[in-house]
Amino acid sequence: MKMKDKKNYFYYWFKISLSFVATFFLIFNLYFSQKVSPLYEKLINNEKQAVISYLKKIKKQPFFKSELKKFTQIFNQSIAKEVFFEDEQRKIKIQKLKEALKKNPKSRDILISLAILYYEDGNDKLAQEYFNKAKEVDPNLTIAIK
Repeated sequence: MKMKDKKNYFYYWFKISLSFVATFFLIFNLYFSQKVSPLYEKLINNEKQAVISYLKKIKKQPFFKSELKKFTQIFNQSIAKEVFFEDEQRKIKIQKLKEALKKNPKSRDILISLAILYYEDGNDKLAQEYFNKAKEVDPNLTIAIK
């Protein structure tokens, strides 16, 4: 086989392979572009519960504030209240538990509850601190906060 024939043969198979890859990519892309996430579809339709769920999931993302502002313009301030409702309830529970802890500083259950609430709030340092205090009160405690 001559060198020119080898080049033509290589280019022929290269074109076929490239065509196959491009076709596969287009079919793959077309299929998945039609399978839009149900949450995204609900967001587009401005379904309030879907928007609340979405905003709760992206709270720690850098673009959260702009998204919250955008949806506040659509749904008014009530959306922000609902997005932060669980956080506010958690803060209230923490305050009540801290008051109860002042009355009974050796309460293992209060210390564990505070550890769990702080863990849910994303404050791992305080969660670990309260867990360690609970462990001091009850050395047999087996709950672990990571």
